[in-house]
Amino acid sequence: MEDEEGYTVLNLKSRGGRSAVPPAARIPGPQCPRWHRTVLWVGWIGNIVLVIAVIALGIWGSHLASEPEQSQATPGSDGAESRDAATAPGSGDPSTAACSAHLEHVRSQLCPPAQPGPAGGAGCKLCPSDWRLRGDKCYWVSTENKTWNKSRSDCAARGSQLLVIRDREELEALQDLTQGPSQLWVGLSHPSPEKAWTWLDGSRLDQTRLPVSGPAEGNSCGMMKGNQIHSQGCSSAHQWICQRDAVPL
Repeated sequence: MEDEEGYTVLNLKSRGGRSAVPPAARIPGPQCPRWHRTVLWVGWIGNIVLVIAVIALGIWGSHLASEPEQSQATPGSDGAESRDAATAPGSGDPSTAACSAHLEHVRSQLCPPAQPGPAGGAGCKLCPSDWRLRGDKCYWVSTENKTWNKSRSDCAARGSQLLVIRDREELEALQDLTQGPSQLWVGLSHPSPEKAWTWLDGSRLDQTRLPVSGPAEGNSCGMMKGNQIHSQGCSSAHQWICQRDAVPL
């Protein structure tokens, strides 16, 4: 239509007062789902917690670096106090204290109360079942007869060896164990006339202190009879005596 001055005026309103712009031309603003906001909040909170943790770790590390090391010895000492504290009964690992308590209980059950131990305290030395204790050694006497080699093997199977005697005093101390059996193999052999009497540990027999009676022929072995050592053929069968160290408790 025309206005008063004769210009044509476009009426852009549609009927009913609505805009002539089609609905498809409107671009709605983006709408974020609610869970996006939740994720953002959680992320911010996580970052804050991480920053606090890093700060706390830094403070803790600087605190440890500033402390003097407790394991170093103080001036004028050689660290003996630290070692004593580490080895003092009841101040170490709880498992060590439990083992010590169990050991004391075993000692109270097996050891005579008045017998001093190696370190001056309560304790004793023990032998396996059927063995006899003399000093710091255990002794076992067989009840059957075997050759010298088989007797040596039997002692080895028992974690011991045929008896090795150092002097007559030791021989005399074993008299109560050898009463009854006529002869007992000991760890002494004379394999050939060119060689001397030799104990199982490789040492030679000192016949000025412990003489051997009987001929020293080839393939001869030593036997204990009372307080004497006799020469006997190694292939003959006799009883024997084994020896091992006692176990300190």
